[in-house]
Amino acid sequence: MAEDYTFYSGGYSSLNPNYGNFVGYRLNSSVIGSPTGIQTANQINEVVSRIREGVKNVELQPIQPEVFEQIPKQHFKEISQVSRLAGVKPSIHAPIIDAAGFGERGYEGDKARGDAEARLWNVIEKAHDLDEKGRVPVVIHSTAGIPGSDYRPEDKKKPGESGRFRENRLILINQETRELVPLEEERKYYPNTNPKDFEEGRKNIELGGTLRVPRDEIETLNLTEWDNKLANIGTFEKNAREIIGQAPLFLADHLNKPLSQELLKEIKNPQEGEALNRLRQADLFVDNARMAFNSLFHKAYKYANDNEERKKIEEVGKEYSLLMSSGHVLALDSNGRPLSGSDGRYIKKVGAVESEMKILDDAVVKLREVIEEHGVPQVYKPVEEFAKDKAAETFGNLAFKSVKEYKESAPFLAIENMYQGMAFSRAEDMQGLIDSARKKFVENAVKSVKNGGLGMDEKEAKKRAEEVIGMTLDVGHLNMMRKHGFSEEDVIKEAGKMAKMVKHVHLTDNFGYSDSHLPPGMGNVPLKDILKQLEKDGKLQDFRAIVEAGTFVQHFKKSPYTHVLSAFGSPIYGPSKPVYWNQTADVQGGYFGSPMAYFPEKHFSLYGSGFSGLPEELGGQMPGTQSKFAGTPSA
Repeated sequence: MAEDYTFYSGGYSSLNPNYGNFVGYRLNSSVIGSPTGIQTANQINEVVSRIREGVKNVELQPIQPEVFEQIPKQHFKEISQVSRLAGVKPSIHAPIIDAAGFGERGYEGDKARGDAEARLWNVIEKAHDLDEKGRVPVVIHSTAGIPGSDYRPEDKKKPGESGRFRENRLILINQETRELVPLEEERKYYPNTNPKDFEEGRKNIELGGTLRVPRDEIETLNLTEWDNKLANIGTFEKNAREIIGQAPLFLADHLNKPLSQELLKEIKNPQEGEALNRLRQADLFVDNARMAFNSLFHKAYKYANDNEERKKIEEVGKEYSLLMSSGHVLALDSNGRPLSGSDGRYIKKVGAVESEMKILDDAVVKLREVIEEHGVPQVYKPVEEFAKDKAAETFGNLAFKSVKEYKESAPFLAIENMYQGMAFSRAEDMQGLIDSARKKFVENAVKSVKNGGLGMDEKEAKKRAEEVIGMTLDVGHLNMMRKHGFSEEDVIKEAGKMAKMVKHVHLTDNFGYSDSHLPPGMGNVPLKDILKQLEKDGKLQDFRAIVEAGTFVQHFKKSPYTHVLSAFGSPIYGPSKPVYWNQTADVQGGYFGSPMAYFPEKHFSLYGSGFSGLPEELGGQMPGTQSKFAGTPSA
């Protein structure tokens, strides 16, 4: 029968401390925890089920937003009460909401980021309800699905060395259109390609030419974007000049008059009338050129490489604006003030068409000089860099609100790493995200109380930021880098780089190809070495290590908890006592077995059987009871 099936552990004697499916690293059962089911809003029942198994750390995981929203607020208070009675520490996994503001259609704007922050704040409020005195970990995915870079190992580098990760694919975002653009490693052929590379190309087109890595193409894309905008301005000006022709020569006596319909009525000379019409037609192209320049200026300023470049762009703008609003362009009344039409808009003078083009040309030249000195505007940007800034703002704000609202009992953020193919898969990316989030927290915290801050000094704020913003290391996500060719040693080295950030752990197993969610010891995740890395840089025994093994429950219809205790060789009788759970593997009946469980339940409900006649919520076997939220006071 399926429920009687056990996983054979091998070994020669249960007296051996390493007997069973022991992974080689011991964790006390007080550290190990289990998640609740992700598909039900009845989280009370899920928590009680975990308590009955003997779990001491329970993580609520209603990660589907629509499921999370179905949980009544009273349930969180009731879970808190049940947890206190059972001596259980709760944590909570936030619904899958992208902190940066990305959705199904890509980046959805700053409003979407703000909406995400508001929804995640609601999670923190409920986390505080779970334990008003304890610092509850709130696990939030670093991304809810932003596609990220794909990496392959650089064979010339050793695991852990700089440059070991070679970008095979890079995702860019066009910050103006929000379009995502994938770039892949590619060999290209140019006129100046080395003759030997042409020769290789004739043998195999994929072996010759010049190897262009994705990051090489970013500058090309941004330069192309910039040149296209410049060309757009040049096209409008060219059309204007072709239309103007010799028109100003016929209007020499009218150059300071308003370029208006009234002037056209006043002019009697047919040649002058035709010249004036040509100027008015050309002025439409000049206006288009001016609007194109405004757009170019905006992009140059918004996506400048640094503040020094922005200051120089400002200077170009001030000079341009001053000249455009002067008498060189606008028609003036007898008092020297600009004339305006019935619609309130200023009226140009006849000679302004050429003057405006001259001012525009000078401004474009000066703007180009600034760009040539500092670099083209970064309209195209790696999506992980873009998302980091947005997500860090959300995480920093959430941590700040948590501390401001709940002081020392504030829930803390444990940002979870994702796997390769998604953003924030590497230790380097996670470090950048967490550092940026902590910086945002400090910015908020050092403000005076009057200005909405906490009035902290910078040193105190940095220390608090490190306490309330950290990382959840999902070892299964990390292990999936192996499907791209990385080795077990690479995985261990990456874990070591992440160790200082880690405040919470998700333990799970897989074979490096998919997020299988097997119990530890049933895949090839190097758990022993990863946990040793965490032990070096943190207090591993103070973490909550949540075992995510949902697919095991789904397929084998049994709790993985005994297998987990066995995998980590947890002591049965105390934190440091010999006789471990792995030594009970394959022992007939098992620790959780009992002869009473095989006798008719009704017999014991009538004649007494200790705990078996109690309701399920209290550890017994009698079904049909409910939580007190539903009206039955037995839980």
